[in-house]
Amino acid sequence: GDIPSTSGNGNDSSGRECIDAQGVFRSHLRTLKRCNWLAIGSRKNKNCNGKTELGRMCCEECSSMSSTGNVRGGNKDQSVTESTGMPSTHPTGLPTVLPLERPSITPVLPPNEGGIKDVVFYVLGDAPYQRKEFDDDQFPKQVRDIPNDSDFVFHVGDMQRTKTSLCNITWYQHVADILRYSTSPVFITPGDNDWLDCEPYIGAKQGWGHWRNTFGFFDSHWQPHKFKLVRQPNLLENVSFLYQRVLFVVVHLVSDYFDIESERKYRHTEQLKWTKQQIATNEGFFDSIVIIGHSPPSALNRDFFSAKESGISETVSELGIPVVYIHGSGHKFVEEEQFNNLDHFLRIQIPGRTSNPVKVTIKNSNVFFFDFRDGNTTTQCCENGWPYISKLND
Repeated sequence: GDIPSTSGNGNDSSGRECIDAQGVFRSHLRTLKRCNWLAIGSRKNKNCNGKTELGRMCCEECSSMSSTGNVRGGNKDQSVTESTGMPSTHPTGLPTVLPLERPSITPVLPPNEGGIKDVVFYVLGDAPYQRKEFDDDQFPKQVRDIPNDSDFVFHVGDMQRTKTSLCNITWYQHVADILRYSTSPVFITPGDNDWLDCEPYIGAKQGWGHWRNTFGFFDSHWQPHKFKLVRQPNLLENVSFLYQRVLFVVVHLVSDYFDIESERKYRHTEQLKWTKQQIATNEGFFDSIVIIGHSPPSALNRDFFSAKESGISETVSELGIPVVYIHGSGHKFVEEEQFNNLDHFLRIQIPGRTSNPVKVTIKNSNVFFFDFRDGNTTTQCCENGWPYISKLND
């Protein structure tokens, strides 16, 4: 039931071992702990045990943890319960970084230039988890209340908590029925809960069969689309389309230790190659890119994101245009500007769960605004649009 160690993660001088890039580590007493996070800015250029990209997320606070569990500033770390069954590195646990919450100001959006139409879409995920979310009309209301200004909707995966649903096919079908309430096309990508974490119940293979049979080609309910949709031939859950000079790519990214390493590497290799192919095929026809996935960056998907292993960050660096990765899994809002140390790469983790679907507006095909629609949460990076106009002109 211990969290298995991930290759490439180091140990600090006190014997504390970093387990994964989401901040789970073993203390000197060999108990599992999870770090609180420092502010993004103080982590930005940290070299942690020789890792300068995603690995920088791992050890900054771990290495400063005392034997009593105190971190700098007097905060306490949070224990991670040892399990005798499923691994406790479930990626839908604590957020990967400390969420930034500030009083909300609904963005006042500037007019477009040259008659380019706004792109508006909504993102939800990590829901529903409990039966009461059906019974209390919570999840159905989330979907029904999506405004009519939406061009399309993304669900970033984890539409069940396996201990509740037991991966019963009726749960998948019920979620699908509710998502069809949407008046705009819905695109859904798998989360680890949706199939991998079915292993202790019906098996991951059967869980994948349930997801594929229920949500494969799910967007066809809203056909014909107002854009040309491309599916990855060998991974049909992955889709791409070009709309208002924005390239959208939806990829199957999960981080879970039930995932068989050879299958995960195959999936990442194939969809990385396909994503780059979509970028190359549409070159000259887009001014920004939106990538939709489920999981935050971790040691289990660094091959997709890396800039030094021919990952997508290498391509983003070469393009020099705004690229946003939007995902779920953490159940808290997270923003990371200069993702992977690239000025034009932004990572947004949506709050998910019972929060309102996040509204994303793209103006002039390359300036992003985020509205969390809760009267409380806003972004540090994007109140005036991301990237700032001055950055675009640099």
